[in-house]
Amino acid sequence: MIYNDLALFVSVARHLSFSEAAESLGIPLSRVSRRIAGLETQLGVRLFERTTRHVRLTEEGRRLFDQSQGAVEALQNVAGILELPAQQTIRVTASPLAARVSIGPRLLAFAADNPTVRFDLIAANANLDFFRDNIDLAFRLGPLEDSNLIARRLWSVPYRFCAAAGFCKAHGVSGVVSREVLLGLPAVCTQQAWILSNGERLQPSKVAHVLDDLNLVADAARMDFGVALLPEDLVRDGLVPLEVSDVPPVSRDMYAVYPSRRLLPDRMRRLIDFMAA
Repeated sequence: MIYNDLALFVSVARHLSFSEAAESLGIPLSRVSRRIAGLETQLGVRLFERTTRHVRLTEEGRRLFDQSQGAVEALQNVAGILELPAQQTIRVTASPLAARVSIGPRLLAFAADNPTVRFDLIAANANLDFFRDNIDLAFRLGPLEDSNLIARRLWSVPYRFCAAAGFCKAHGVSGVVSREVLLGLPAVCTQQAWILSNGERLQPSKVAHVLDDLNLVADAARMDFGVALLPEDLVRDGLVPLEVSDVPPVSRDMYAVYPSRRLLPDRMRRLIDFMAA
């Protein structure tokens, strides 16, 4: 019965652990997992995102838990628990630069056409954890490493090697430079190596500064601290692009990343389609 399944759900939500819920209720773990999966199927929404080590409530799960944690409601009230609220939250993360330049404006355009959607945007250079940080959707530049996640390519972001004109003059850089010369110049980097379109990683030998913000990297390059690899949009205001003879044009793909396709909420599906259009 759905009442019993809701009671199981409340226990798992309180513990954020299927095994602890099973132990507290004195029933097999397999039964808890099977009944929760059945409840999700019956309600038509995903209540938990889970891996072998982590469990978190989805937006629908949080809403259901808020309604039923004190005492499991009578069966006639259950159907109303998951009716669409006035606003539906999507918890999103992107890098600060992407949040300002590309992701943020698109999210606002989507919100303007979808007044029932509320965004909770976290701008962070580090890749936040979907479970620990309670993230619904992440926008990340490739190449992606976690094959357990679902990723949809959105668009390409062209990058250029660049430096300030004064730096180029001081280091005798002009015309086309070789890879060897490039990697021997002082450089300003983020915490990642320079990643080429083919996935190859270049590591400059003389790193002047490691700065975990691309705007700050651009500012440092303008101050003659070194060469940098930056999105093409940032190569301006005193920065000049460098042509490297044996390095292909650099481009990195932007992806929408999320934990699972199963019972993906309609608002998420519509947002991803909007971002990819």
